[in-house]
Parts: sequence; structure tokens; C-alpha cells
Amino acid sequence: MNYHKLTHTIPSLLCAFILSALLAACAAPPPAPPQDINLLPKYGLVPKNAEQRAADDQFIAKMGQEYRGDFKKASQEIAERGWYLLRQGDSKTAMERFNQAWLLDPENASALWGMAELQGQANKFKEALGLFNEAELLLDDNMDFMADYAKTMGFAGLRQKDDSLVRNALFRFSNIYDRAPEHTQNLQNWAVVLYFLGDYRTAWEKINLAMATPGRDQLNPVFIDKLQSKMPRP
Repeated sequence: MNYHKLTHTIPSLLCAFILSALLAACAAPPPAPPQDINLLPKYGLVPKNAEQRAADDQFIAKMGQEYRGDFKKASQEIAERGWYLLRQGDSKTAMERFNQAWLLDPENASALWGMAELQGQANKFKEALGLFNEAELLLDDNMDFMADYAKTMGFAGLRQKDDSLVRNALFRFSNIYDRAPEHTQNLQNWAVVLYFLGDYRTAWEKINLAMATPGRDQLNPVFIDKLQSKMPRP
């Protein structure tokens, strides 16, 4: 498939989403309530008031005592709790935990990755990709991270109709496959992006590869049904 004109292959549902967003923007929304900085990555990087700084100091002191000064260990365990909550669907508390982990260790790549994942789920792709990029500089070869990064980059490119992001995502999927050919989620994410590009045959190629991996039970049957409705399995 020729990917030089990717934006023309993006399905109409994305155009409908953009149209809905534009119509909503024309309405006069009520004033937004103040945002809870605990739910913003890195607390929104906004100056904290005296009460918030005192709460931070109290939390840091408590963790220092509980972990005998090993703030990196404390940060890692709190980030792990954040990931558990994220998988349970509790995005709000997960972000609070990732922020706490970052407060204890600003170079905790797991916390940055978790924030990036949550921002991606919220379609805040600019923020998500910035956090992924920051985490990538702190992580060694972690294929799960790389697959998540490529997925978010691909979805960002599709939503924003950004050819360069889509091409970069496709390159990343391919690179991960070369290094970890049995990474099921990478193959499925790759197939999803190809599906939205209208390249159903190549999407099936990736799904067929994924079906031969040990993690094939992770495949999403709803997506496979959607792909089947567009093109029967070759």
C-alpha cells in the first residue's frame, strides 16, 4: 500500500469525530471547574500553594521513614500500584499514584510511562507523546513500553491526520517485530492502525502472525470481528 497519502485513507468516523468537536467548539460552554492538579501529569507543573507543599512534605517524610530513605524503591512500588489501578480501570487514582511516584523520583520511567498511557487514553496525544519521549530516554529495551509508544503514536497520527506520526508508528511496529516477533500486543496494535488506514489485507497478515504467538489469548475478538466484517480472513 502507498502510505504517501495516508490522510486520504483514514475512515470517515474520524472525520465525524472532528466535525463533532468543531460543532461543540462553536457552542458557549459553561466555565470549566478548577482542575485538580493531582489528576494532571506531574501535577500540571504548576506552582503549589502552602497547603499543597505542606502535604507533599508530609508525604515525602512518611515515605522516607517507611522505606528508610530509599525513595527510589518507594517510588517504584507506588508506580506499580498505579499500574494495577490503571488495569482495573481506575484512571483517577492511578494518576494520583503516578504523580506520587514522580514526586519521590522524577526519573521514574514507569511513572512517566503510566502518565503517558493515561494521557493517550484521554486522547491528549501531545502530552502523551511528550511523556513517552521522556520515559524512553530513561528506559532500556522494554518491548512492552515500545509497543505502547508505537500504538499511541499511531493513534495520534490517525486522529490528527499527521502522516509523519503514522509513518513513524509503522516503522516502530516493524522494528519491534524484528526484535520481538512474538510480541502479541505489538502485532495487534500494528493491525489496528493498518485497519484504520484501510489496509485490511496487511492487517490480517499481522493478526495471523499474532494468532501464532504464545500470547494469542490476549487478542481482542471484537477487533477481529470488525476486521472480518471489512475483509474475510485470507
